[in-house]
Amino acid sequence: MAFDYASLASDVGSILTEFGATGTLTRNTPGTYDPTTGEVATTTTTQTVTACLFPYGDKFVDGAQILANDRQAFVGASGITGPRAGDVLTWGTETLTVVKVKALAPARTYVIYECQMRA
Repeated sequence: MAFDYASLASDVGSILTEFGATGTLTRNTPGTYDPTTGEVATTTTTQTVTACLFPYGDKFVDGAQILANDRQAFVGASGITGPRAGDVLTWGTETLTVVKVKALAPARTYVIYECQMRA
């Protein structure tokens, strides 16, 4: 009998909805170069995500990989396209950039994303 990871992803989403908040994740994707205008067209996509943000514990802050003001975000995976480095999270009045992403995806079912965020 296989474990129902889709149900787990849904449960994680419910917990994040109860204890977290929503934010907007924005991704700018460069297109092709237009020689007429001399510019590269950019496509911007946004999606609403549910997440919890926490400061990193002092023992994790090394001043190189993780900075003092970086935060750890846990983003629900259900119904979204996964975040990736360079995406921007609008969280209330703050704008944070995704530095690094780790996905928890047992059996190729995405459950949650752990993101390193930087202001």
